[in-house]
Amino acid sequence: MRFADKVAIITGAGTGIGRDMAIDFTREGAKVCVAARRESLLEETADLAEGTGGERPLVMKTDLTRESDVDAMVDRTVERFGRVDFMINNAASAGKDLFVHEQTLENWNQTVATNLTSQFLVSRASLRHMIPQRSGVILTFSSTAALGPFPRKSHYTASKLGIFGFTRTLAMEVGEYGIRANTVVPGAIKTELLLNYWERIAGERGVDVEVIAKEAGAKAALGRAIEPNEITKTVMFLCSDEASAITGQEIRVCAGAAMG
Repeated sequence: MRFADKVAIITGAGTGIGRDMAIDFTREGAKVCVAARRESLLEETADLAEGTGGERPLVMKTDLTRESDVDAMVDRTVERFGRVDFMINNAASAGKDLFVHEQTLENWNQTVATNLTSQFLVSRASLRHMIPQRSGVILTFSSTAALGPFPRKSHYTASKLGIFGFTRTLAMEVGEYGIRANTVVPGAIKTELLLNYWERIAGERGVDVEVIAKEAGAKAALGRAIEPNEITKTVMFLCSDEASAITGQEIRVCAGAAMG
């Protein structure tokens, strides 16, 4: 119950890491708002979280690229729970894999809007409440894809690398208010997003998806992909008082796939 009386907003909470975080934060006593585009999946997340014995999360169907939706998500959370302590910006889009010379503006803009612009929108909306209370934690999510060349993913890598600069600047701006901001940098995680990507690449190469999974694991020092709960535990640490001196950092959780 280390997060009793704390309030967390978790975006991208319909599946994968977002769902896992919602369940664990509820179990630890937090009041939680879960947000994403697919309301039916959010309701499933809320059911699972409520099953831990905590308070049922507030479900907010939200398009995180729309300013009005984001503002309504945060305002409704504060109206319901009285405050916001943790803003966990987990929503992401992989976009369509295209080389730069064949990239479309629509694909580029949609990916950047979901992965980067949404991080700005939800951070700004939460700060309207965190600054007056002079406390809070904002976590953005990037990817190890931001750390190196990733052919056919220029839109994705650019958006994920941009998160580093945004969050470092954010941390410097809000430190005087007792607010911390960090970026979680996952490696390959066993989520719907990753599995769909592996299946797509396997189909293009005409091989079994297990071949792609094995190749991906071989790139990591631990020889495997990441489990969603390994990300969740890192997030919970970064939100806790135990991480009170950590801000403006990129925390890699990648089984050693990216070093240096």
